[in-house]
Amino acid sequence: MQYLDEAVRFVPRTRRSGGRPLRVARTLLTCGVAVAVMNDLEMPEEAGPAYRHVNVHNPRCPLSFDRERQRWTCSPALELYPVWALNWAAAQAISERLGGRLPWAAEWERFASNNDPARIYPWGDAAPNRSLANYDEHYGGPSAVGCFPPSETGLSDLAGNLGEWCLDRFGDANSLERVVKGGAWSKDAGHLRISKSRGKWARLGTTTIGLRPVWED
Repeated sequence: MQYLDEAVRFVPRTRRSGGRPLRVARTLLTCGVAVAVMNDLEMPEEAGPAYRHVNVHNPRCPLSFDRERQRWTCSPALELYPVWALNWAAAQAISERLGGRLPWAAEWERFASNNDPARIYPWGDAAPNRSLANYDEHYGGPSAVGCFPPSETGLSDLAGNLGEWCLDRFGDANSLERVVKGGAWSKDAGHLRISKSRGKWARLGTTTIGLRPVWED
C-alpha cells in the first residue's frame, strides 16, 4: 500500500527504544487504508448494541458494513480523511496487520519533537493558530490528511485533527484506559502540546481518536 511506502525513518532517543530506528507513518491512517486492512483481516460486522472494534452507533462513524458484499466500506469522499471510531484493539490489530504496531507515548513524543524534549509543539514554540492545526472546533470536524504544514521530519497532523492511540496504559498497570497523544479537532490548544497526554477507555471508538502505526526498522 502507498501508505506504507511513505513512512519516515526516525531514531527516537528513549530508554525503551535503545536507539533502534523506527519507521513512522507520515499521516494518520486514512479511512481508505483502514477499510482495506479490515477487509483483509475479515473483521466481522458489528452486531447488537455493543461493538468489538468499530463504533458504528456513532452517527458520525465514517465506516459501514456492506452486508451484500460482506465488506467494510467508506464513502469515496472520506477515503483520504483519517479514520476515527476505531477502539484501541482495532487500532492495534490494524497496525499489526500492516506489520507494525502503535507507538509508545515516549516514542511519539520523540518523533513529534524531533528528539528535542524542550519543544512545545511539533512546529516549534510559536502559539497555535488555525493555519497550523485543526483544533478547538475551528473546522467542525476532522480534515483530510496533509492539509496542514508537516513537521520538519515530514510527519503530518501530529497536533490536532485526531488524537492518536498509544500502547501505554493511562495510569497503573490495571488501567482500562490507554494513552492518547496529539490533541484533536474538538480539543482546545492545550491538547496540542507534545507533552500533553489524555486517557481514553480502550473499548471506546470516538470521533476524536485515530492512529499512526510505527515499524521497527
